[in-house]
Amino acid sequence: MVPKDKTSSPIDSLYPNAPIRGPKKSPGRPPKKDPAKTQAEAPVATYSGRGSQTIVRKSNDLIQNAMSTLTLSQQKLMLHIFAMIKPSDTELPRYEMSIYEFLKLCGVDPHNGSMYAQVRNNIDAIANAKVQWIRLAGTQKITMFRWLSGATIDEGTGKIVLTLDQALKPHLIQLKEFYTTMNITYTLPMKSQYSLKIYELCKSYQNLYLTKKQKGEPLVWNIETLKKQVDCNATNWAHVRRTVLDKAKSEINGHTDIYFDYEVYEKDRQRVIAVAVTIEPVDKQVADDKLNEITKSMSSKSRGKKKLTPAETGSLDDDPSILTLEYVSVPETTIPYSYGATPDLLRQELEVKAELDKLNRELTADEMEAVHTMIGAMVKMAGTPRGNDKMIDGGNAHFFQTVNNVIDNCGGLRRWFEGAAARYATRVIPVARTKSAPLPYLSKAILDDLENYRMYVTSGVPEPLGGYDAAPEQPDIVETTDFVETDAEPVNQLVPEDAATKKQVTAALLRYIDRDALSARLTTGQMEAFDDILQMTAYFCRRNVKGKDDGMMEGKANMQFLNALNKVIARYESLTPLYEAMAVMMDYDTYWKDLMKNPKIKNPKLVFQSEVERALLMPAAVIGEYTARKAQNDPRAVHKEYDWVKAFEE
Repeated sequence: MVPKDKTSSPIDSLYPNAPIRGPKKSPGRPPKKDPAKTQAEAPVATYSGRGSQTIVRKSNDLIQNAMSTLTLSQQKLMLHIFAMIKPSDTELPRYEMSIYEFLKLCGVDPHNGSMYAQVRNNIDAIANAKVQWIRLAGTQKITMFRWLSGATIDEGTGKIVLTLDQALKPHLIQLKEFYTTMNITYTLPMKSQYSLKIYELCKSYQNLYLTKKQKGEPLVWNIETLKKQVDCNATNWAHVRRTVLDKAKSEINGHTDIYFDYEVYEKDRQRVIAVAVTIEPVDKQVADDKLNEITKSMSSKSRGKKKLTPAETGSLDDDPSILTLEYVSVPETTIPYSYGATPDLLRQELEVKAELDKLNRELTADEMEAVHTMIGAMVKMAGTPRGNDKMIDGGNAHFFQTVNNVIDNCGGLRRWFEGAAARYATRVIPVARTKSAPLPYLSKAILDDLENYRMYVTSGVPEPLGGYDAAPEQPDIVETTDFVETDAEPVNQLVPEDAATKKQVTAALLRYIDRDALSARLTTGQMEAFDDILQMTAYFCRRNVKGKDDGMMEGKANMQFLNALNKVIARYESLTPLYEAMAVMMDYDTYWKDLMKNPKIKNPKLVFQSEVERALLMPAAVIGEYTARKAQNDPRAVHKEYDWVKAFEE
């Protein structure tokens, strides 16, 4: 490899503030730095400030001798991070970007599912992808490291900060020789992880190829070494040729600034051992045209999608590093703090997030009135300081962070309003009417329910059921996003250890079920349904279906189902309401007869299993539907007119 030309740079004194007297310091040996302190003092490179940079500089060792298992999207993400390094940087920066930008760089739709779960999954995959760097030249020394040494996700501000492993520093910072420069824009259209890796290899070997070409010598790649470099497990030449080399040749020649080709160089009988490669630079005008075409294509795709883009200017006064997003008034975009100071504008935005036209088709008149009442209260909450809540740009930071968390995870507020409307129409608002100060009571209820939004993003919501309802003044257990553990261990909850065996999980479930009460109220057919539902629950609490339940398991426990059941326990201090509702709805005397009579149903047992699974994951909907059926003929449900606007003014 021909080294790059060295560039001169000023060398700062190692000890600019050293005292005249004192113990001598060993020449040429600077004081050791605390890695933790160095990391904390590292500069912050924001995506808004450096995200437009497209030039990557990597040592040839990192390209040629580092073997990892990153996917295509993860490779592209790391290249974007490397591109944020400036030649003048002397330390690896900490990389800050919005969660939206992070997911887009990972090739993930930010509005598809829970953003924070997707962020954690991608960070976890990159952080746990081991990189084995082998010094091949005359040594058996092996260095093991990982790409990331730390990551911070701030769900309140929507920021993510990544810290690269310090072992990468000599391969990315202040490079003087034996390094490769490339424009990552050329890699954006690539669909194969092998193409991207081979493009990097070609760029790192290009000078060596040209030097050998002048001498009339070929540049030879050993196939076994190449398979390790690109993380290919193919066992035969035909597979390597078709999926690795031919695919790379097509994408590299079609999109990049080089021309790549290969031919068989060495064989052992029928087995190909090595290939001779061609790595020619293309004409500069052709390369520029490809670059412009890619940029134009990517910009067109970006405009075609309804998405958020970083704002070019503007930041929070007290935290200039926070990335501000260019605001678009659609249901899935988060609301800026500044809207707290403009009540009329905020009301309009909350109505956009609620998608009132859709709610009108789903809710009753009383429930829609409750939605408008809730929006009015939320407008008041947004611009009012309470307790130690911080005010940012005229908005209550805690309120906006809570609301925006729901918007981020649910693509708006419609599902939350739809799930909560019945409870507010029949319980919360009537109770608030009895208070001397209704707004504080209503505000607290709204804030609590926004924090526990997962209880309401279904078609129903728990209502008082017999004697099971928890005391109204007791707040629900606050649930962190995507089942992240809270600081305090919740009491009276199902825990992973309960699912060690099917027998144990069944016993744990029965601790929260009043079987005697159910036996007294339910018919024989309903109790038969209850017994089978209980056994099916034990199965789901321990189920681990590859692909479907990935990331949900903790030991033997499927936390997706345990957490859903814990929500019911948190609200009712019992599972009896849920199992009563399920048993009545799946009454064996009627439910199975209907299934057996339906000619379209080929496997009734599978339908039953699917219904139980749905009910366990959406307990609020099941209890809400059952309660609504029971309340249809309840004469006590009397509507009382109330002027909430007047109450707000009071």
